Amino acid sequence: MKFLNRFDENELLNAYRVAVYSRTLDNRIMNAQRQGIVGFHTPSAGHEIPQVAMGMLLEKDDIVINYYRDLTLLLFRGVPVESLLDHFLANSKDSSHGRNMPDHYNYREYGFYSVQSPVAMHLPFAVGAAYAKIMKKEEGIVLANTGDGGTSTGDFHAALNFASVWKMPIVFVIENNGYAISLPTSEQTKAPIEKKGEAYGIPGISFDGNDIFSALEGFMKAFEYVRTQKSPILVEARIYRIGPHSTSDDPKKYRKDEIVQGSSDDPIVRFRDKLKSLGILTDELDNEIRKWAVDDIEKKLEDRMKIPPPPKETIISDVYENPTWIQEEERREWL
Repeated sequence: MKFLNRFDENELLNAYRVAVYSRTLDNRIMNAQRQGIVGFHTPSAGHEIPQVAMGMLLEKDDIVINYYRDLTLLLFRGVPVESLLDHFLANSKDSSHGRNMPDHYNYREYGFYSVQSPVAMHLPFAVGAAYAKIMKKEEGIVLANTGDGGTSTGDFHAALNFASVWKMPIVFVIENNGYAISLPTSEQTKAPIEKKGEAYGIPGISFDGNDIFSALEGFMKAFEYVRTQKSPILVEARIYRIGPHSTSDDPKKYRKDEIVQGSSDDPIVRFRDKLKSLGILTDELDNEIRKWAVDDIEKKLEDRMKIPPPPKETIISDVYENPTWIQEEERREWL
C-alpha cells in the first residue's frame, strides 16, 4: 500500500523505528548527564516527527546544515550510534578528540557539517554551501534547520536575503517548538514565522509537525519546489519541545508542560497509534522495537564507556598542518 502516493508500509515502519530509537537515546543521554557520565545535552524530545519526515525525502547528494537538536535526523541518515556516543563521551574515538561541545556534531561523510553554537549563525553558511553546489555544478539541495528563536537574529535575515537574490536551492526549516530557551514564541516574534520570507521574495508554508502525514506532505511540497524551481523556501514545522532547552535549564520555572512523554499528545505516541490504525504496527512489534532500542543503546553505551579519553597530545593536533614553534613549546610544557 502506498501513502501520499509515495511511501510504503516499510518506509513508515522504519521511520517509526528511528523515532523510537532517537527518543530512547535522547532519554538515556539525559540520564547519563545527570549521572555525571556526559557533560551536557540539548534534548530533542518532540522533534522526532519532522526529522524522520525530512530524512525520508533527502537524497544522497543533499547536504544538511543542521543545529544542535537534530539527533533524529542524524540517526535517520545513518550516523552510527557508536559515533554519537563517542561524541557525547568525548573519548579517544571521537572524531573531534573530545573538543566539540556535546550535540555540536560534525559528520561530513553523512552529509552533515559542524554545528554552530550561536543561534542561527549557520544559516549564512548554508547559503555558501548552496552557492558552492551551483559553482561546482553539483547535484542536490541544502537543508538548513534552526529553531523559532533563530528567526529573530540578523543571520537569519541575511541568509534569506542572499538565498533569494542568488536563487539558492535551500529549504530553510524552522522547527518551531514553542520556546527560544525560556521565551515563548509569541514573546520573541510577532510576525507569523512562515511569512518571514515574503519580504525577500521567499514563499513559506506551515504545518503540524507532530503529525507524520502532515509533516511528510508539507516537506514533499517544499522539497519539490526547491528541486524544480532552484530557489529557496521557508518551512515552519509546528512542534513542541518536551522537556528543557538543555541540561542546564529548568523549564518548571517558566512553563507548565503542555505535552508530556508517553501521553496521547506525544508525537511518537500519535505516530504509533496512526500505524496501528492502518494495520502496519501491532502491540507485539511495538514492544519488540522499544525493547530493542533500550537493549541496543545500553549495550553500546557500556562498550563505549570503556574507551579511554583522547591522548594529551591531541590538545594541539588538527590546528596547523605543521606545528608551530609555539605549539612545540606548549607541547613540551604540557606533556
